[in-house]
Amino acid sequence: MQSTLRSHQNSVTGNVLEGSHRAAAEFLAWAEHHAHEQRLSDSGQAQIEHHPDLLDFRSALAQQCIYARRHAHQKHLHNSAMA
Repeated sequence: MQSTLRSHQNSVTGNVLEGSHRAAAEFLAWAEHHAHEQRLSDSGQAQIEHHPDLLDFRSALAQQCIYARRHAHQKHLHNSAMA
């Protein structure tokens, strides 16, 4: 009787430990996914709030400089891809 009780307690303890390890692994996977989603959200918001066009929207010269930089960057990427 005592050995049956001990083996039952060991199996219950093992199941609890396995369950807690599984729960911890699931939580870590969720936390990593949540952090990744948060970083994507934060970077998207930063692009909206700190966009150069929004900071210099009154200056036509600043707009021209921004356009020239973007156009030069696109041309560089195109030339690199062609090479």
